[in-house]
Amino acid sequence: MATDQQRIERLTTAAAFCLFDKKLSASGNSSVIWGALNLLIGGVLVSSNDMWGAVSLLLGLALVVSGLYEKKVRDPKVVILSAATLAGLAIWNFTIIALSAMGKTRLVFGGRTLFWAIAQIIGAYGTWKTYAAYKALQEKADDPTVQEVRGSIDELAKAKPAQTLDLVEFDASAGFIEGNKRYRLKPVEDMYVIARYKSQVGSTKLEEVTFVPRNEVAIIPEGEKFMSKKIKASVRLGALTIPKVSITPDMAARIDPALRAMSLGAS
Repeated sequence: MATDQQRIERLTTAAAFCLFDKKLSASGNSSVIWGALNLLIGGVLVSSNDMWGAVSLLLGLALVVSGLYEKKVRDPKVVILSAATLAGLAIWNFTIIALSAMGKTRLVFGGRTLFWAIAQIIGAYGTWKTYAAYKALQEKADDPTVQEVRGSIDELAKAKPAQTLDLVEFDASAGFIEGNKRYRLKPVEDMYVIARYKSQVGSTKLEEVTFVPRNEVAIIPEGEKFMSKKIKASVRLGALTIPKVSITPDMAARIDPALRAMSLGAS
């Protein structure tokens, strides 16, 4: 039988694989968008009898097909395809800029083309660098665990804290640069599955998923302001302690039921 540590390692590997999958899906969406944009550019150029637009049309179609492939197929080769697609698009945009400078074509979107080309070449390099990591994750992750973790991630994202009595949610300040982080904890057997999100205006973005034994999760209130809507505290998640936490008394009591009695006593 696997030890708790081995189980946590399997779950953590599966979580990392699931997060990588989300990035690949987002990359596929980007390829489809870039493809649609190039189809538009190609159409404008061809309609004005500029035959260079045919290249944009072909490239745009290739990008759309590539993006749909990235979204559907889960294989390390998809990372290479994504990087190659972005690099090819960047090269074409630089070529268009050169042709425009020679008076052989025109930039439909003006100076934005240079900005896009630079962003695409940076994105291509960043994507290519992740190939080895994704390949290693795919080799280590087992499908049943991946499906289990993916279900937990979806459940955490859709859950409504006020209606899900075993869900814990709190915010923590990570400094001026990192901004605020939102944490969601849900017990699964003898563990907590923990999702960390970056809080953005009107939305959240999943950054990390971890697993910690339930007996290694604790909350340490700072002060005795239990009558306010939220209290300040630190939360211990295994070896990690999160300071500057803002949490409601009800959520705090879901971690440590003893705090509910303190809250009632303060009122």
